[in-house]
Amino acid sequence: MKGKRSSILLYFDNFHRVSNLPDDQLGILFRALMECGEKEASGQDGITGFEERYPGMGEKAQMAFTFMADTIRRDAAAYAEKCANYRTAAQRRWEQQREETAPAADPAPEDKLELLVRRNEERRKKTGRPDWAAL
Repeated sequence: MKGKRSSILLYFDNFHRVSNLPDDQLGILFRALMECGEKEASGQDGITGFEERYPGMGEKAQMAFTFMADTIRRDAAAYAEKCANYRTAAQRRWEQQREETAPAADPAPEDKLELLVRRNEERRKKTGRPDWAAL
């Protein structure tokens, strides 16, 4: 399930809007919301055509489905955006790390001592402290 949302959120403030529905209508509503969540998580439209998929759903349950499904859609979009932001940040960190560990484009010094001195100077620039402060 990598990259795929595996849940939906049901909010307590919706309870009073559906609390007077009969149990069979609540069951149909719940099933429709779960299907909507799965479709939205996979990038499909989970709202359009729900009336045909659930012909036994009453008018009150249909009304509840429309506003609850809109919330599921918004949550799915927010989750997708959050995942994209995390992927971008991870890619940026990976590229930065790769650049830091890549060999310098300068020609290689002839002397190994010169190379060590250059690396030490680069580290000192990064930390901003003299050599003796590291001891």
